[in-house]
Amino acid sequence: MARRNQSVSARRRFLTACIWLALGGCPMPAATLHVSATAAPGGDGSVERPYDSLPAARIAAQKLRDVPVEVLIGGGHYAMRNGFALGPADSGSPERPVVFRAAPGTSPRLSSGVRVPPEALQPVTDEAIRERLRPEVRDRVRQVSLKELGISVRAPAENFRGLEFLEILCDGKRLPLSRWPEPGRYAKIEKVTDNGVNPPRGGAFVYRGDDPGRWSGALADGLWLRGFWRVPWVIEAVRVQGIDPLSRTITLAAPVSGGIGSKYHRGRDGTGRGSGEEPWEAVNLLEEIDLPGEWAVRFPTDTLYLLPPENSGEILISDVRDPVVWLANVSHVTIEGVTVDCGLGDGIRVEGGENVLIAGCSVSHVTRNGVVLQGGRGHMVLSCDIAQTGYSGISFLGGNRQTLEPGGHRILNNIVSHAGVYFPAAGILGGLATRAESVGNLVAHNRIHDTANSGIVYGGNENVFEFNDIYRVGLGSSDLGGFYTTGGWTSRGNIVRNNFVHHAMNANAFYVDDGDSGDMFIGNVAYKTESGGFVGGGHDQVFRGNLIIESPRAMHVDARGVPRRYTAEDPRLRGDLDSVPYRSLPWSEKYPALLKILDHQPELPSGIEIEENVFVRCGTPIRRSGKASELEGVVFENNLVTDDLGIFVDPAAWNFALRPDSEVFRQLPQFQQIPFEKIGPYPDAYRPAVPPRDRERLLGDDTDRGFDSQTDVDASNAVPAP
Repeated sequence: MARRNQSVSARRRFLTACIWLALGGCPMPAATLHVSATAAPGGDGSVERPYDSLPAARIAAQKLRDVPVEVLIGGGHYAMRNGFALGPADSGSPERPVVFRAAPGTSPRLSSGVRVPPEALQPVTDEAIRERLRPEVRDRVRQVSLKELGISVRAPAENFRGLEFLEILCDGKRLPLSRWPEPGRYAKIEKVTDNGVNPPRGGAFVYRGDDPGRWSGALADGLWLRGFWRVPWVIEAVRVQGIDPLSRTITLAAPVSGGIGSKYHRGRDGTGRGSGEEPWEAVNLLEEIDLPGEWAVRFPTDTLYLLPPENSGEILISDVRDPVVWLANVSHVTIEGVTVDCGLGDGIRVEGGENVLIAGCSVSHVTRNGVVLQGGRGHMVLSCDIAQTGYSGISFLGGNRQTLEPGGHRILNNIVSHAGVYFPAAGILGGLATRAESVGNLVAHNRIHDTANSGIVYGGNENVFEFNDIYRVGLGSSDLGGFYTTGGWTSRGNIVRNNFVHHAMNANAFYVDDGDSGDMFIGNVAYKTESGGFVGGGHDQVFRGNLIIESPRAMHVDARGVPRRYTAEDPRLRGDLDSVPYRSLPWSEKYPALLKILDHQPELPSGIEIEENVFVRCGTPIRRSGKASELEGVVFENNLVTDDLGIFVDPAAWNFALRPDSEVFRQLPQFQQIPFEKIGPYPDAYRPAVPPRDRERLLGDDTDRGFDSQTDVDASNAVPAP
């Protein structure tokens, strides 16, 4: 095993050297510093006397200016309340890169959590608290004084979205905040009695059943409900003002966006009156601690109440909102092979700088994003495993929209899963998300699965997304996509090609929402999704050479811009247009269509080309939503509709490469073979083998359809009753 680990480490070093050469550097023989989690203070960085902390090694590395520096991090747990922060003084250069990497055969763990000693877990003796706990767990729940551990916890605001007040891990796994009903389920409103609009105020509703009547004792602690109060893609938490068990009515202490009551069940005044099906849950309740690992906080006393899992080991609690690893304006630095977890902020955050490499790392159980690239140029996230993040798995921003100068970030060969666990409904979040200001970045060969929101959310210009494998997305929300963008008229030049989106019946595979324009979708494969492509009222979108298989509809296009008035007076779209110099170079040369976009009727979709695609066993080839006269700018030609799965190499194994003798090549001579074998992650020095998909889960019941985005189009287009 030791020889194998040394071999893997050698391959990693060789790969890192190759990457630095590609970035323009020329690594020289490195100075090597050693760090150990069990070392005594006062070391010198040698093998015999390693440093006892990463900050100590960092200071030593700053003094080595003439040669490349390698910091080898030994195995073990590095608890860092202040995180591990690097600044400009820690930068390397193309000739002298600085590398912080796991020592051969080890997996060092960096976290901002505080270890909870066993003696801190005390029985609950206060009779008033015991009465609030369920009888069956009363003697097993333990209380922890957070103040005595030096942990600062603050109550959420009256209205908020995430659940960001503590991160608690036991044996490396997140412990769940107490919920009612059980995790993964929601209660349903019976009736809205006050929708809380005009003027905005805390609304009220009638609940089903009797359980909430037991929660009156929680009101003084602060009781919050989270719900999809109006639409199924926005979840908000709001504090409870009062509970009336006799009328089974809950009154909220603050308004929620749009008020309580489904957008799709309007009253005569045009406001939501409720369908009786709006989902909601209660969180942070002592009364509902009943599963091993569940916990709640009494904010007035800064006390944690926890039902420990059986045979539980190390418990960590983090209240640190800064990133666990934070590189600010750092250049030519590598972070390699470390495990990062347990933080209320981001796992690894890179701000500014150039040519930072995050490679072979494992990031999990952080409240915000796994890895963030915030500006800078030429950074790379390579072959990392990212899971159990509250927000997105990877989030990045790079490039200059005013000049269209590329950011040059590369997001390659990563596996992202279980993103959005704290924020399951938001259009800006996904397994991978790029900001609308991003220009000229590459996202390729990633696997994204089992996420609450979209797979990849993107915007900006000239970004390329290729060879990504996306499945089981949209598990916590609706009206989303395997790929989702709502960038506006100016978000142009993005290329989405040779990707595979599948087993996601609650997602549109490729969703261009609310007027987004000017992208190309070439050679992609969609299998068992709500819609293959969903084009929402924009311009100059090209769908060509794609395979859409066994979806209720292959394509959707609509003219929502007419009733929603996507005209020159629309503040969102006009604001987007005016935010960039579209009349000047290089914009006017790259996107000449923008020069004329206000000359005609921008509310009418135009330049939509859906050509030379293959639709296999789809219920409807194309759904047109809008009047024929409003959709004249949509070209739907030379598409092949068939029920023959025999055109594929091995559809039972989800290999949708086309057979050489397929009728597709006879009927569509211009159709290009999709390089299906290249889609998804690949083995490299950081990832010797690619784990297989969980076939059993994919073979489960994937026929249940979720939210059809046309429902929202219809509701938004509808004129309220007089």
